[in-house]
Amino acid sequence: TSLLDGLHHLDMATINYPSSRLARSVLDLIGDTPLLQLPRLPEMLGIPSGSLFAKVESVNPGGSKKDRVAKRIIEDARLTGRLLPGQPVVELTSGNTGTGLAITCRALGHEFHAVMSEGNTPERAKAMRAMGATVHLV
Repeated sequence: TSLLDGLHHLDMATINYPSSRLARSVLDLIGDTPLLQLPRLPEMLGIPSGSLFAKVESVNPGGSKKDRVAKRIIEDARLTGRLLPGQPVVELTSGNTGTGLAITCRALGHEFHAVMSEGNTPERAKAMRAMGATVHLV
């Protein structure tokens, strides 16, 4: 039996998530991810007692734990005065951190410039643009 077999048969009733709560901003959804109890996994792994939980980060608005990182970077920069209201944000990115930055910057009124390699897929650049980023291919 593999680890994935244990995950395949999860009882979704073990998800602890306040789905009825209304968010006022997309930023309220970042990091407020559900906790999923994995009741059969400890036994499969040979752990004699205890509980095992997983944070379901894929339900962040950008689909990744990197949304948390991006939100924190921008919030910290604003709090310390390194990023002023309306100033643009520029990031060399090829993936999930850029997605999180695009979401956060859009919500807080900052232009976001994603500098991406021409080797990235056109879909990645298109998705970044759809989230409000200006994409610069280099």
